[in-house]
Amino acid sequence: MPAFSLWSARRPRATLAMPFDPTRVPDDTCVEGHLDADPVYDVLLAVHAGRTTGRLTVEDAVGKNHLYFMQGRPVGVTLAEYAHPLGQLLLELGRVDGKTFVRAQRRIAESNRLAGQVFKELGVLDEDGLREVLTTQARRKAEHFCRLGSRAFTFCRGLSFLSGFTSTPMDLFSVVYLAVRAQLGSDARAAWIEHASTQQVRITNAPGDELGLPAPLAAFGFGAAEERFLRRIVGGWEKVADLVETGTLPPDEAALLLRYLEVLGRLERRSAAPPAAVPAHVSALLRAPDPASLGLPDASDDVFSSHDAPTPPLAAPLATGAPLASADSVFAGPGDRTDPRMRSIHDQRTEPAGDAEPTPVNAPHPHFRSVLFPEQNAPPPPTPAHDDPAPVVKKKKVKRTEPLPSDTSGLLVSETRKEKTNVGPIPSIVIEDE
Repeated sequence: MPAFSLWSARRPRATLAMPFDPTRVPDDTCVEGHLDADPVYDVLLAVHAGRTTGRLTVEDAVGKNHLYFMQGRPVGVTLAEYAHPLGQLLLELGRVDGKTFVRAQRRIAESNRLAGQVFKELGVLDEDGLREVLTTQARRKAEHFCRLGSRAFTFCRGLSFLSGFTSTPMDLFSVVYLAVRAQLGSDARAAWIEHASTQQVRITNAPGDELGLPAPLAAFGFGAAEERFLRRIVGGWEKVADLVETGTLPPDEAALLLRYLEVLGRLERRSAAPPAAVPAHVSALLRAPDPASLGLPDASDDVFSSHDAPTPPLAAPLATGAPLASADSVFAGPGDRTDPRMRSIHDQRTEPAGDAEPTPVNAPHPHFRSVLFPEQNAPPPPTPAHDDPAPVVKKKKVKRTEPLPSDTSGLLVSETRKEKTNVGPIPSIVIEDE
């Protein structure tokens, strides 16, 4: 029987309370739980929050798989099956060729030594290179461990459980990301996007976290696409549907990253954006100004009211047959109604009573008096009637001082004296000699 089974049979076991809290587990004691009630990522975060030292065990069909913690940080993984050996990993990374790989495997089998020491002797790895490869190997083993879901688990608290593994410290938050990715399938990611598509999200980053992540991008294997995605929601609200449609990540990767931030407690969600508050200076512009603040007279002043011709009630003209007051008589000021030039205009626009002629078509519009611009109160010039004949313009005849030649005769016509002058050639006189 394995040593773990013999030891655990002598140690007390307890039923795990809901939810999992390793700080309530006594030292050198094991508790049991189930990953359906407490997913792997919740167990990892609980161990990290309690800074607990111990071992998490999940058993599958092959055997027991262990994940070791020191002060809440994962420091090693052992799997029940032989997976991700160091030599095979070096072949995948292109660090060794086939001939060197076979020679290293022969030495490992003959001397029963660690693979890392053998590859260092062959000059394949140095100390830094070995540390880097062991970190990659531990990450792949942790990813395999995080795929173990819907199973019972056992957590044993105490320093005495840290034995039988190669110590390779890992970043806990990168292991939590592996657990979320392993447990969140494609259907669950699509369902998360559909549920949160109409909501807005943003990252509440802790002090010192520029992108809202608790570890550098390289610890998660992220690149430029994830960085641009995170910058959109650091400190600012973005709609999930817009992030999926116009973001730099595919929908399933976007759902995974958002769900991971939600598991860490760094993602805020809200149903809709609250209405934007109107700034004080904008609301002041929207309010109607006070006439007194602008230096304008009140609406009750005599400038806007007319006491000379009060508007008659509507019921009186209907009963007595008197003519209705026109719009000009109501809106025109006292000066317009007393001005002789405007009196004729208002008389023309007044609605006639009985068989009087209708209002002229070319009557002017109602005249309003301006208080701010008095120069606009001048009466408009009268509009000429369309039936008046057009004025006759006489052209002045141009007189010339020089005679004009005639086309048909040799006579030149003088426009000034109105007479014809014969300017033909003078006949020559020939005197013959005797």
